[in-house]
Amino acid sequence: MAVHWFPSPRGAREGLRFLALAALTAATACSNGSAPTPTPTPTPSASARAGTTITVTEKEYSLALSPAQATSGTVTFVVDNAGTVAHALAIAGPGVSNAHTSTIPPGGRARLTVAIRPGSYELWCPIAQHKELGMDTRLQVRGNGSASPTSGSAAASATKH
Repeated sequence: MAVHWFPSPRGAREGLRFLALAALTAATACSNGSAPTPTPTPTPSASARAGTTITVTEKEYSLALSPAQATSGTVTFVVDNAGTVAHALAIAGPGVSNAHTSTIPPGGRARLTVAIRPGSYELWCPIAQHKELGMDTRLQVRGNGSASPTSGSAAASATKH
């Protein structure tokens, strides 16, 4: 960038006018004369918004589901370990065979999202002998009137809160 020295105030004023005119010309050239159009924010589709959330409270040695029923589709199990030892959650049923959370420490929380279809699903704690000690329940899933998933899929995550 070159620096110009203007020997008189008149030269400085002419230089400032030139810069102002150049800036105005550049700003006008970049504008089409209308206000910018906002970019639409994508919204999830109805199927992406649809789904059921079931809270599973685990403690020595029981599982409590709220609500205790679901319709086919995507179900997210929010698993709260209210016990004093580590737990986890596993689920099996029509099209779902290997869906489970990681180990959840006492006071921790995990999420397990599963695509399910109508039928009976077993939920249990897969740690040591917890299932045999009573951490085992069933969830009956009814159809929702729309197309059911053809195969089960699952995603899980665990956090300490």
